Amino acid sequence: MGNFPSASDRLFIEETDSINGAWIQNPADKFFLYSEGYKQGAEALYEKYLNDEFYKQWLVYPLIFNYRQYIELRLKELITMGYKYLNMDTDFRDIHDLKKLWDTYRADILPRIHEVDADTISNVDRIISEFNNIDPGSFSFRYPVTRGPNRLPTLTMRTIDITNFKETIDKLAKFFEYEWDTIDNYQDLKNDYIADMMSQMYYENGY
Repeated sequence: MGNFPSASDRLFIEETDSINGAWIQNPADKFFLYSEGYKQGAEALYEKYLNDEFYKQWLVYPLIFNYRQYIELRLKELITMGYKYLNMDTDFRDIHDLKKLWDTYRADILPRIHEVDADTISNVDRIISEFNNIDPGSFSFRYPVTRGPNRLPTLTMRTIDITNFKETIDKLAKFFEYEWDTIDNYQDLKNDYIADMMSQMYYENGY
């Protein structure tokens, strides 16, 4: 049947041209393409949500899931960057719990990087906790029911104000971008300092 899969069809074929090809391999310690990809995907879904009444109800699930995935990956990225900058030989935990990931960043890294006012920290903590309580295991917006045998609805809220959600998540994203920029800038300064020290050492030793 013409439009059904044929024996020659494959999903994954490598292609390097700029029209059909998309680069998917990413260095193992670089989360940016993944986290930003989910964020941009959520942005596109939000625009579709606003402008397409027919699909509106169905788009809410991938929209919120993409934002949740963005938050999880951005937190893991910030933890990785922070540990590297602080010369700490450790890594993020392999969990989906947003609150635990945030607690790790907040306790291990944030106070050693820069000072953020207490109200901002409290508000970020509250919003992340709220998201984590609604979707504790990255499950609620991927599946309509819990794991068996006694399946229950994954969501207990009946409706959601998507405009309010988007406005709040944008503020949270701005906080994460600020943290990312701060650590990245400090890491650049650190790398420059180390390079200058190495250059001076080589010069003094006649290399």
